[in-house]
Amino acid sequence: MKKTTRFTAIQLRDDSRLCCSMVYGKATKINPGMMGKIALVDDGCLVGYHIINGNRERAFLFRADASRGGQKISGIYPAVTLLVSTRSRFRAGRLLAFLRECNESGVSLETFSDDCFHRLNAMLEGRGCSESAMLNMVMQCQD
Repeated sequence: MKKTTRFTAIQLRDDSRLCCSMVYGKATKINPGMMGKIALVDDGCLVGYHIINGNRERAFLFRADASRGGQKISGIYPAVTLLVSTRSRFRAGRLLAFLRECNESGVSLETFSDDCFHRLNAMLEGRGCSESAMLNMVMQCQD
């Protein structure tokens, strides 16, 4: 039997009304779509996704997993395993700064467990959480 690779489709847009972008992870392929480009990522990949819709801003960190996905996110098909979700511009900025810090530090988040990201989500919901504190917590998960 031939093994098929499953993909998650991620809508990428950059117009005056709506901006959707991948801020973490690598697309296997990018195809043209009716409303913008569509990035395809392999199952199991960790993806950071950022949405700006007018004044509202959201950011997500999820694992693309077509077989176990349980959370639907606008612009993403099929459902994914949601690890971190922000609902405000401030928290979205914190998550984006954290992902940037990881890239600059050379930390690959692919190896961390989902539980570690659930703790990160809880930290983001609190006050006074810095990018370095989040990075230290994630690094402690590795031990």
